[in-house]
Amino acid sequence: MRRAVLTFALSLLTLTGASQAADCSKAVWSVASGQSGQTPLMDTNVMGEMVMRIWALPPGVPVKTLSFIYMPKRSTNHWALTLLEPRGQPGEFFGVRTLNFIRTVKKDGQTVQLYTLGDGMFKGLYLMDGQVKNRSGKFMHILMLLTPQMVQEELDPAMFVK
Repeated sequence: MRRAVLTFALSLLTLTGASQAADCSKAVWSVASGQSGQTPLMDTNVMGEMVMRIWALPPGVPVKTLSFIYMPKRSTNHWALTLLEPRGQPGEFFGVRTLNFIRTVKKDGQTVQLYTLGDGMFKGLYLMDGQVKNRSGKFMHILMLLTPQMVQEELDPAMFVK
């Protein structure tokens, strides 16, 4: 109940413009790094190659789900955070005021934009922000924070628009 009230209050303040933009970056990192103490809904380790954790309605982060993917065998710099159905502006989740646009990918009504973060806790990392279709064809909003190593080796925004 308390979480619902807090989420509602943050959403209301954002919608009315009565406050400065929230900075959820510390709460996002606290959950993703395991410091928040919240048990993940799913915690998978695939032969030490990939660690994936998913939290539903994480505390202090107004999203449906937060997931963290880490590839320790590649390097400590191979990781990504994904936020599904975020309620707020992209910069609020990562404590950033400056997004540097790189490119947009569009297909069948789906749009994904790729940026670099110009400041804040995650300065220099990449952000993908988009409206994509899930497996059932329903549109969902996704924010994905990626290290440069993940962008160079693993991901292309086009892979999210099927």
